[in-house]
Amino acid sequence: MSIALRLCAWLILLAPMPALAALPGWAGSIEAARADWNSTAPPEHGWVEVGSLPDDWSERWPGYDGVVWYRLHWNQQAPLDAIALYLEYLTFAGEIRVNGALLARDDQLVEPLSRMWNVPRYWRLPPPLIQAGENEVLVRVSGFAQYTPGLGPMRVGDAETLWQTFESEQWLRRGINQVALAVSLTIGFFFLVVWLMRREEVAYGWYAVGRFVWLPVAWNTLATSPWPFDSTEAWQNLTALVVPLSIGCWSMFVLRFCDRRWPKREVVLWSLLVLAAIWIVLAPHDGKLAARNLANALSFVVVLAVDVAFLWFAFRGGRPDQKFLALTSASIIVAGVHDILGVAGVIEDTTNWGTMTGLIGMISAAFVLAWNFVDKQRRIEGFNVELKREVAQAQEELAATLNRQHELEVMHARLGERVSLAHDLHDGLGGMLIGNIAALEQGPEQVPSRKMLDALRELRDDLRLIIDTAAAQHYGETSLGELLAPLRHRMTRLFEAYDIDLRWQADHLDEVYLTNTQSLDLLRIAQEALTNVLKHANARRVEVELRNTPQALTLEIRDDGEGMPTTPLEPGTGMRSMQARARRLAATLSIASLDQGSLVRLHRPWPDRA
Repeated sequence: MSIALRLCAWLILLAPMPALAALPGWAGSIEAARADWNSTAPPEHGWVEVGSLPDDWSERWPGYDGVVWYRLHWNQQAPLDAIALYLEYLTFAGEIRVNGALLARDDQLVEPLSRMWNVPRYWRLPPPLIQAGENEVLVRVSGFAQYTPGLGPMRVGDAETLWQTFESEQWLRRGINQVALAVSLTIGFFFLVVWLMRREEVAYGWYAVGRFVWLPVAWNTLATSPWPFDSTEAWQNLTALVVPLSIGCWSMFVLRFCDRRWPKREVVLWSLLVLAAIWIVLAPHDGKLAARNLANALSFVVVLAVDVAFLWFAFRGGRPDQKFLALTSASIIVAGVHDILGVAGVIEDTTNWGTMTGLIGMISAAFVLAWNFVDKQRRIEGFNVELKREVAQAQEELAATLNRQHELEVMHARLGERVSLAHDLHDGLGGMLIGNIAALEQGPEQVPSRKMLDALRELRDDLRLIIDTAAAQHYGETSLGELLAPLRHRMTRLFEAYDIDLRWQADHLDEVYLTNTQSLDLLRIAQEALTNVLKHANARRVEVELRNTPQALTLEIRDDGEGMPTTPLEPGTGMRSMQARARRLAATLSIASLDQGSLVRLHRPWPDRA
């Protein structure tokens, strides 16, 4: 950005410099005379001497609106084949004659007048048109006293030299304005779209509005036709009206660009500028000049104050882009002072520096705004890259955390399975081993071999149940139907060995998932009940039904044996074990005698399905 600041400083120094050194003034005599609007020939009387060009006839004839004829004489030396006539401007419309021959005539010499006030002209004079010695140029000019009427600088001399002068002035008065108008429209539309898409960028919006508000002034420097108005005064009112409004937009842009908001001062500023614009429109014809001058003075004071404030904001802790744009605004101040002094006649140079510096300022502002926009986009892109990096890092950390959590869960699950297995061994095999060991210790010779064999079988069956349920390492991994299958197969073969018809009915057990401990408790109850039927019931037919319904899980074991004894007996170890397991399952266990046989029923409601 420091390079841009140095470049801006050079532009400020170079921008006001004219392209070529000023040519000498008119070498002969100059006279002027008033005529009526419809005059087609110069008057015979009333000629007064004019000291030099440019000439503003309102200083000689205050308040005069109409036609003034200018008569210029010069003495031409031979040769006559490379002579040209150059006219910098006239305000507003006119015609030019050399030695009585018409060189040019504007389209509208009466209201609405052609607008040729910013059009330089060049004519190469053929030898038959001029003569050695005394020659005469007549210029008819139509204008209004309120708008600096008169004739601009005129030269006659070497055609090549004057052509260079004409091209330079054509570029300064027309070419730069055409470029400025095109750039203004392009930049205005671009930043208007940016603001519409990003309403928080208020500075972009004010800058775009300012570009569009300034368009009538920019077009005024190029327009040669009175269209679309029917009077010169309408054109002048429009251009004078938009100046304070444009200054207001520029002021708002500077404040927002410097991140400033002054609500009360902004209201006062806009009130003054709007009142100045209204005064210009409503002022009577005779007061137009005073109203326009006062409005221009007010506008200049405002823009001077805003640009000075801009420099103050920028160079007291401002950003580099603010400093860059503030420096370009300084060139606009210098150019504004020059143009005002030129229009007021204080200085003779009437070159419009404001157009050149305005173009530089406009391009600089566009550059700064575009640079800001790109910088913000880069920061957003950088933020997105940083965000992606942080998200990836967070994902890696989360994955590592989840992996550690998974490992801990696996460890806890394995530890839980080991604890559960230890409890199952303790509650099942441990209890049976302790009971059998105690029986053997009391009298080994009194324990029949048949009872010892039954004890070993019970130990074997219980061990098989533990092994089957422990195969499922996690909750929900194996359904109850799958866990029931080994017990069903084992008990069916056992009952077949005793010629007992054992039938199974299992409904919807593939949808039931219990913890390993719960599954083991349920299977032990079923195994204990079937073992009791096998030992004591003398049954020939046994039915096992395990149903799963939305309300409950129910186990029913029916046999056609001898049933329960009529005299209640003290419950044995097996019965107490079955009751304890039913309580752990939050189920109810009932044993009842039927007309033929008995019924063991386990009912476990589903609390979460009720």
